[in-house]
Amino acid sequence: MEEEMKFISYIKPSLPNGTYTIRAVQSVTSPENCEFEEQKTFDIAGHAFHLPAEEVFSTCPADNETGEFGDMLPFVVLDNRTFPWENSICPEKNGVPVPWVALLVISEGEGAEEKDIQVGELLGKTEEGVYYPDRAKLPGVFAEKETDTCHVVDLPTKLYGEVMPSMDDLPYLCHARRVNLKRTEDSVCARDGFFSVVCGNRFIPSKDGTPAKSTVHLVSLLGMGDLTVPAGCKKVRLVSLYHWDVFSQKKSGENFAALIRGLQENCGIICDSMDTDLKRQGYSVKRHMTRTGEQTYSLYRPPLVPFLDTETLEMGNKHTADGRLIYDRENGIFDVTYAAAWQLGRMLALSRPADAEKIAQFRKTQKFRQHQSSLKASMDFQKIDMEKVAGFLAGKNVWGGRWP
Repeated sequence: MEEEMKFISYIKPSLPNGTYTIRAVQSVTSPENCEFEEQKTFDIAGHAFHLPAEEVFSTCPADNETGEFGDMLPFVVLDNRTFPWENSICPEKNGVPVPWVALLVISEGEGAEEKDIQVGELLGKTEEGVYYPDRAKLPGVFAEKETDTCHVVDLPTKLYGEVMPSMDDLPYLCHARRVNLKRTEDSVCARDGFFSVVCGNRFIPSKDGTPAKSTVHLVSLLGMGDLTVPAGCKKVRLVSLYHWDVFSQKKSGENFAALIRGLQENCGIICDSMDTDLKRQGYSVKRHMTRTGEQTYSLYRPPLVPFLDTETLEMGNKHTADGRLIYDRENGIFDVTYAAAWQLGRMLALSRPADAEKIAQFRKTQKFRQHQSSLKASMDFQKIDMEKVAGFLAGKNVWGGRWP
């Protein structure tokens, strides 16, 4: 059986970002002893101040998503399998490289300030009370130009100490994974299945009433040393390589435990006063709103309730969920079991973009064939009519002894 997903602690790049020199030497002995040497210098430059959006495969929660995320650690999935380990901020810890990025969750109203600034201005400008490593502590080469724009976030020193993970925690907040993509849509299936993942270390802040806005920042730790802040600094400036907003709200009773309890309360079978056959087969009565707006009650049985199936169903072509409704004449209500199963199957099929595209293409082909068939039939009728008209004009009795 193929692995659906494999977690990998880290994947080191073949060559980390930096400047390299390659030297080639060739020695020959004929017609005389000679030695030829060539030397070239090249750079491997990665993104140090901005991560293009196309290199982000997905985020959780999604950008601008609203929900109850108070018990969730956000994470970002990157296409580049080696991205978190392409730069080094300190020696390895127990043989494990320390990532140069971290995922921070900053809630609105915590005093953080964000702005866009040019890379050259960021590296050359110093502000009193704001800590940011100077150029000497940053990589010698990087992909951005000094005229490129980057996004920075200034955190109060106290907030920085509360949300920044420790150097020991960083290796546990990044990992790589290999995913089996055979069952995904075509655009994803073509990938090699390797991704890198950066997780946050803070639950997303939530509040009652209006959803609380938080911004998740994938920040660079280049030049930050051991992550300590010099004395006297009021703010710490971090480069946000990528960021997105989420909105979290505490919803009374809407959590996992409450959902499970709700399922338990909503799965009761028919009471003793109802027909015993229905009770034995696991039916329950559910509220049912019809397509035209009327409210009624219908019978429903979950798909995993075991019972002896003695029903005889009409297995004709049914192209809608309504076509699978069964009218219970004895009780005067509908049985929506098979209609719900049909709708569930339809939703599962359409949830896969590749399958939905095939269905749409099949329908398009069928309509085209019907159109072609109608055109052919119309042309055949026109041909017969023209032949009869031509015969009539020639004085022939083309209507079998009876003139029109």
